[in-house]
Amino acid sequence: MAKKAKPTAQKSLKKTKSQKIKKWPSLISAIFLFLTIAISLTLAFEKTFAERIYLGVKVGQINLGGKTKDQALEALDQATKIFNEQGLIFVYQNKKVVTPSIVSASDPDLSRTIFILENQKTVEEAFDLGRTNTSLSQNLKNRLKSLIFGHRLKLKYSFNEDEIKKNLQENFSALEQPAKNAKLTVSQNKSPDLSKTVIEVLPEEPGYIFDYDTAIKAAFQNVSELKYEPTFLNLIPDEPKIKKAETAAAQERAKKLADLCSITLKEENKIWAIPQNQIIDWLEFQMPSSVDVGLNKTKVQEYLKTIAKEINIEPQNAKFKIENGKVAEFQIHQGGKEVDLEETYNQINNYILNFDTKKIPVICDSKNEPKTENEAIQLVIKTTPPEIRMENVNNLGIKELVGRGESNFAGSPPNRRHNIRVGAAKLNGVLIEPNEEFSLNKALGEVSGATGYLPELVIKGDKTIPEYGGGLCQIGTTTFRVALSAGLPITERKPHSYRVVYYEPAGMDATIYNPRPDLKFINDTPAYLLLQTKIDGDKLIFELWGTSDGRKVEISQPKIYNFVSPGPTKIIETEELPPGVKKCTERAHIGADAEFTRTITLNGETKTEVWKSHYVPWSAVCLVGKEPAPPPEESATLPAEEAPLDTNTNTNANINSPTF
Repeated sequence: MAKKAKPTAQKSLKKTKSQKIKKWPSLISAIFLFLTIAISLTLAFEKTFAERIYLGVKVGQINLGGKTKDQALEALDQATKIFNEQGLIFVYQNKKVVTPSIVSASDPDLSRTIFILENQKTVEEAFDLGRTNTSLSQNLKNRLKSLIFGHRLKLKYSFNEDEIKKNLQENFSALEQPAKNAKLTVSQNKSPDLSKTVIEVLPEEPGYIFDYDTAIKAAFQNVSELKYEPTFLNLIPDEPKIKKAETAAAQERAKKLADLCSITLKEENKIWAIPQNQIIDWLEFQMPSSVDVGLNKTKVQEYLKTIAKEINIEPQNAKFKIENGKVAEFQIHQGGKEVDLEETYNQINNYILNFDTKKIPVICDSKNEPKTENEAIQLVIKTTPPEIRMENVNNLGIKELVGRGESNFAGSPPNRRHNIRVGAAKLNGVLIEPNEEFSLNKALGEVSGATGYLPELVIKGDKTIPEYGGGLCQIGTTTFRVALSAGLPITERKPHSYRVVYYEPAGMDATIYNPRPDLKFINDTPAYLLLQTKIDGDKLIFELWGTSDGRKVEISQPKIYNFVSPGPTKIIETEELPPGVKKCTERAHIGADAEFTRTITLNGETKTEVWKSHYVPWSAVCLVGKEPAPPPEESATLPAEEAPLDTNTNTNANINSPTF
């Protein structure tokens, strides 16, 4: 029976193998179909998203997945509009201060960008997600991860931290109480019955200041996540560095130094004797390593400034003017010298810090007058040789006009006109050597009342603060235009934040503000360049004279497009005006983009540049007077949990509560 069953088993086995073989084509077909569908879907997906951001990408709560770059940019522009129009809000108790994206001013030259929301860069980062990795598998992994789990990007931005911090300090500093170090007072008692030198030490006082750095960081964290909400400032303890209990040895030294009859300063054959009463007034506690006695830096440098007026000489390059097409001398060269206030103070202060008080009886006689052997401290002098000397005039190569720039300042108020004249006069006759990078800020030098400029008002928070520099962007714009006309390489230029009537046509302006932004260009001609400036009515005209190398320059008329209407008038409440009184300081500006081309032909080669400018829409700004805010609470202006620590108790008060 077993033998008969065997052929049946073999037959069954053959049948099973046959069935499996028949299934292979079906399996292969299924796999092929699956791959075909997968590839088709992948190709369809790639085709669909070839010009779109992959799914799952968000900035804040804004979903950019599936959007083209233009659509994503439009979505971000709409989402960030409130930041640009309303600014960032900082709050403490009942005081609110707005830091705008642009500081506005009565003169637009002093209006400058404080923060920029970089929507275009954010869109580029979103679009590159899943595309930029060199590994195809890694790109696919990133796309899949974004699709399943989502990918949240932070909005890109840039900001001027110093300007924001300065704005906050100007508006909130009245609510701070900075720590006070133990203070030394020294006086001479004239009564013969009492000790000659009187030493008093006022005790230190702990204080509290705002944590501006943390607040600014928190504000821009919200910006990066597109959260428009106020940032609350926190007060933090400010501990004194010098304490009365640590000043015993320094007091003894101060008492001895008060007997020093004078300090002698010297520069060449000039000598200045600082009298005893002046030295006593300058004495203060300092802490180079431990508490010691030195001289107050501010007071010493104020004194040195009076001396410097007798010593300082501005360096002057040889300057020239053009008369009947020829170069003529109008200022001979002169080297410069200047008292180095910082280093000279260090020399004097180190003299006191290291002074051997045992020498005092030796150098001061019984009448308390200095003897001749009293050692003199040499002033530290910085010297600057002229860069251009008269004897080099024939080698400068100034032969012909190579560039001309012009702008119109019609309608400018008197202070602005004055500053334009001062700035233009400063530049007239400046020489730029071959291969030199010219910096306009450097050429203008210090901009202040001391150098002849008049102030304009700038709105910061709810205050108007005078600043110098109004009108100087007329200088910057005209310099930009003369460099364009001469075909010179322009290495740094920034357009204004919004369109300004003085600089039409739009797109050919340049804003400057020391130290940044600057206007720079390189003299790549074979000879020196001579800058000539003049004012003809309401026209500011700059000319560059030198040697032509045959370059031809063509500049197109600017194309202006993408017009955007400004938002509603921005109202800023202020205590500087009577309640209800309104004063408008800035008119509205329509936003736009502008571009022009410059084509330079030299030695048979032609180069074309495209110059683009973006101008934001800017609302009119008006100040409105408000009732003065009630004074801070008597409890040290701090909520209980933020009160500064009492150094005489072991309190565990929470002084570092979260910002939000």
